[in-house]
Amino acid sequence: MKGLIIKTKRLIIGSVITLVFISLLPDRVSAQQVITGEISKTYQVSLLDGSSITGRLMLITDQEVIIQSASMGEIRLMKTNIKSMSLVSPTDIKKSGIWFQNPNPSKYLLGNSAIPLEKKTGYYQNTWIFINTFSYAFTKNFSISAGFEIFSILAGGDGPYAFYINPKISFKVANNLYLGSNILYANTIMTVEEFGGLATINGFGTYGNKNNNITGALGWGWADGVFSTSPLIVISGMTRASKRVAFVSENWLVPNVDDGGYYGFFSYGIRFLGEKTSIDLAFINNRDIAEEIIIGVPWLDFVINF
Repeated sequence: MKGLIIKTKRLIIGSVITLVFISLLPDRVSAQQVITGEISKTYQVSLLDGSSITGRLMLITDQEVIIQSASMGEIRLMKTNIKSMSLVSPTDIKKSGIWFQNPNPSKYLLGNSAIPLEKKTGYYQNTWIFINTFSYAFTKNFSISAGFEIFSILAGGDGPYAFYINPKISFKVANNLYLGSNILYANTIMTVEEFGGLATINGFGTYGNKNNNITGALGWGWADGVFSTSPLIVISGMTRASKRVAFVSENWLVPNVDDGGYYGFFSYGIRFLGEKTSIDLAFINNRDIAEEIIIGVPWLDFVINF
């Protein structure tokens, strides 16, 4: 049994290393994209020199792409100079101009939305310096996140070296409706007395689009070989107020084992958006926390897409 546990931990650690390796090769993954498109739809074209052009697709051939830009008119681009070409969602077409795609639509603060990552894309997330997460989509419906803390190293290397792995499946089932589920497993590399790891099995649904959405989730915890009888309830939401600013909230109802009721937490925050990055500044609060810190416990993270 001990040997099986060691092998399982090594497998999980290997998954983390694999995701780190993948994250070091973003340009190679992007360069493999096949350049295709549908006439009269709006696309954002990223060029190998680092620039980008957004406009309506007028013509596409084996050698070139012709884009009608609102500011520069008709532009002819050789396919050999194009790094990627992505469809612009109608929700990103505004009177003030075209917004870049929301770089982080699949994640709130802790939990996920049911909006899937695009195939062969991923992100690196750092939370309060100490927690590092890598996520990668192997297909359009399946992705894996894995993370680890570095506080143990900074504190002198005595452990416990906590880590987690979080596979997720999600699907678009109708216009503006997504369903998904995931499993979160967490443990430590070095033995912690009376701790054998924990897990949650979660199901969730998201209504909305990549800029504005709300998600409801139910999760059942597992520890010491036993599942919880009452689910964790999570309600999350995101709304994009401008090209570079969004608001995010994630709220939890945690089962109270002693009396069978629930204990609640809520959060509120602002998300600053870049074309490939996002930064969250949020606060987690409830009645008890507010007695000590009226605005709540601060939360800070940043995400880099690849």
